[in-house]
Amino acid sequence: MGSLFKKPATLMYPVVPREWQERTRGHIDVNEPECILCGMCMRKCPTNAITVDRNAHTWSIERMKCIQCGCCTYNCPKSCLTMAQTYTAPSVTKTVDTFEIPQKEKAGGAKSADGKLQNNIEECIYCGLCAKNCPQEAITVDRKEKSWKLDEEKCVKCGLCTEKCPKKCLEIK
Repeated sequence: MGSLFKKPATLMYPVVPREWQERTRGHIDVNEPECILCGMCMRKCPTNAITVDRNAHTWSIERMKCIQCGCCTYNCPKSCLTMAQTYTAPSVTKTVDTFEIPQKEKAGGAKSADGKLQNNIEECIYCGLCAKNCPQEAITVDRKEKSWKLDEEKCVKCGLCTEKCPKKCLEIK
């Protein structure tokens, strides 16, 4: 008899929307215009749920593989990944969401990322931290020869090398 006069123990889900707690982990969302296709999220994902294809300009996630750990959101250099407070809709099939990432345009009309990475050679100490932190392995540093080289094709201008440079001699212009 007592249960007739009490509130129900469960939510009346479709009728009453769920109130999400502040730190609820749900599903990963990507802000397509901000993504530079660096692949850091793909490398840091412990379950290999994320696939980045620079040639096809696509970013995709297998929702059933994702464990909502948030590693991709913490390691994204452009902060274009967010953890939404809603869950992926249940399904009987594996869901793969693929997003088309628009190409960035240069002033000349060619498609590319913004800016160019430049090194002030006079201040560089050839420590190699920029090369170690480059997600695309676009930088090579030889301490003996005192040489610093950048592969423009591989560089995605994520800015990780500029953050790690102890002399702050790297910048994207």
